[in-house]
Amino acid sequence: MRLNLLLLNCLSIFVCSLPAMAGELVFWNFDANANRLQFRTNAGVQPKAMLIFNPTRLVIDLPGTALKSPTVKKPLDGAMAYLRVGQLDDQTTRLVIELKPGYTIDPQKVLFRGATPVQWSVQMPTPQRL
Repeated sequence: MRLNLLLLNCLSIFVCSLPAMAGELVFWNFDANANRLQFRTNAGVQPKAMLIFNPTRLVIDLPGTALKSPTVKKPLDGAMAYLRVGQLDDQTTRLVIELKPGYTIDPQKVLFRGATPVQWSVQMPTPQRL
C-alpha cells in the first residue's frame, strides 16, 4: 500500500512539472462582405494586434496557441488581398489580413470582441484608397 502511494505521489509530481500544453486554433473564418474575422480556440487567449505597412496588413497574434495544420493562404475579394493563418513560433499562431496595394485602414477603428475567452471576432473598417 505504501509503495502505491509513493508511486502515485511521484507520478503526480511528474505530471505537475510538465510544461503546459498550448491551446489550439480550432476555427477561423473571414466574412469579406462584413469585413469580419471570427476565430475560436480550445483554450483562453488574449489576441495581440498590430497594423504593419508596405504592404498594409493587420497582424493578429494568438499567444499560447498552436495551429495543427500547415499554413493556409486564402485569397480575398475587394480591397483585401488575402488571409494567411500560420504558426509564428512554437507558442504563437498568427493571422494576417493583407490589403491590396493602394489601400489602408484606420487602426483606431479595428474592433476586437471577445464573446468568451475562446471565441473572438475582429471587425475591420472599410479599407480606404490612399
